Amino acid sequence: MKFKVFCTLFLLMIFPFDHNVDEAQAGFFKGAELQLGSGYRRGELDWNIAGDTSGKNPNVLSELEWENLDIFQTAAEGRVWFGSTRQPGLSLYIKGAATYGWILDGDNRDSDYAGDDRTLEFSRSENSGKDGNILDLSIGIGPQWSFYQQQFTIALLAGWSYLEQNLEISDGYQTVALDPSFLGPIPGLDSSYDTEWWGPWLGTDLTWRLTEQVTLCGSFAWHFAEYEAEANWNLRTDLAHPVSFRHRADGRGLTLDVAMQYQLTAAWLLDLSYGYQDWKADDGDSWTYGAGGGSSKTRLNEVNWRSHAVTLDLGYRF
Repeated sequence: MKFKVFCTLFLLMIFPFDHNVDEAQAGFFKGAELQLGSGYRRGELDWNIAGDTSGKNPNVLSELEWENLDIFQTAAEGRVWFGSTRQPGLSLYIKGAATYGWILDGDNRDSDYAGDDRTLEFSRSENSGKDGNILDLSIGIGPQWSFYQQQFTIALLAGWSYLEQNLEISDGYQTVALDPSFLGPIPGLDSSYDTEWWGPWLGTDLTWRLTEQVTLCGSFAWHFAEYEAEANWNLRTDLAHPVSFRHRADGRGLTLDVAMQYQLTAAWLLDLSYGYQDWKADDGDSWTYGAGGGSSKTRLNEVNWRSHAVTLDLGYRF
């Protein structure tokens, strides 16, 4: 159902360009912009599963949290405008972005419960979440309108995005255990949890030229996502490797970006931006694979990924 809604809205957004305008006019190149930059990102991810497929016995059996993930990231973003001489205030706007980040530091907590609502905790480890990486890819297209001699613009966009968070667990320390002899350092811990989010999105881009050199930019997008993840619990001899268990669920995401752009010259610009992401998947499935073959299934209650980023970009306009 959500894909039908997406396709319908997408057709409505690009409809202004289907007015029997000849090919030469519709494909008229108006300009392009390329930005490259790097910055700092702080992220956190958590997920939990139930004891059975109905979400009970207990309602939270196991929960993993990665917090205070310090990420150094690099980013590239490109924009292209096409237009018609008949409608100078209307453009076909295409944008794409790619971000890659290295996780430099972070914390992980792994807890297991025997009672509902996170009670009767029988196992907990406090671990390092450093290492790993993240990847964000996105592309969008739609009409853009300019007003007041291009002092203000608004674009309605539809697109596709793909995200990864490849997380690590190491330097473990057992803090809760049924057998006190298991408390203390966990030698050889080197587990991983790799996620993927992908799907269409709808959003808008806004710009407001405050002065001849300073422009305020903003963008917002709502994502319809599919979520999948694979984990390798390297110390669990009872589980299969390299895929010990797999998660799948329907998800959704919200992305918000605000930037202050300064025009250095006619072609060069400097961009300071802040980005926020909030992704969630729930009511999914979790499959666990045994070392000797076979698998078991339970309910994936929820997955949450949130991040904040500050990036400094240098851009060039063609």
